Amino acid sequence: MQIWTHRGNPGPENTLEGFSQAWIDGIRHFETDIHCTNDGVLVLAHDSDISRITGHKKDIKDISWEELQELKIDGKFEWTTLDELHTQYEHVQISVDIKSDHALEPFLQWAEGKDLSNYIVGSFSAERVNRVRQVFPTLTTALTSKEILFSAAGLGRLLPAHSAKRVAMVPPRFKGIRILTRSFIDFCALHSIEINVWTINSDEELDQIRHLPINGIITDHYRRFI
Repeated sequence: MQIWTHRGNPGPENTLEGFSQAWIDGIRHFETDIHCTNDGVLVLAHDSDISRITGHKKDIKDISWEELQELKIDGKFEWTTLDELHTQYEHVQISVDIKSDHALEPFLQWAEGKDLSNYIVGSFSAERVNRVRQVFPTLTTALTSKEILFSAAGLGRLLPAHSAKRVAMVPPRFKGIRILTRSFIDFCALHSIEINVWTINSDEELDQIRHLPINGIITDHYRRFI
């Protein structure tokens, strides 16, 4: 089973230090998120507002890369760009979640001409994912929310076909709706869609899904499962 580090945890979140330690520990699957500064730099970050990890209430889209670097993560860690992660870990599978509309076009520009064969690109916004598919029709993308919900409800036949590879990055349940239904699993099997489940942080959570034909888990505590 593939073990994914969720945002570089349990190291400092979305930092080279966190992902580097995961690499040392043998993890070869990284999950991360991106936002974009006001001068067009794509940075690894889950929240648009940096207050949770810096104590400063600012939005990434409103400040420059230079200003952001003055506000350390946990008071001491540098922010990391997508380009830095890409350059340093070209042999790791990387799942990137585009967290904002502000980051979409900069990501498309950044991706132009790069070998992203080791990437899975997704977003909670189906519009963003579909835009990525339009520009890069051979790039591996994560299932959109519509694709997930339709297939979980047994309505996958109503979805348009795709020639490019897709991957399911899904929770067991979402807003009270069970995702890992038999219909969903059958849909994924029919279309050769790998299933990776988030966020699995305990043996109890893993026990609930280990009987299912899943490919991997995304976790904040990968050392528990290696």
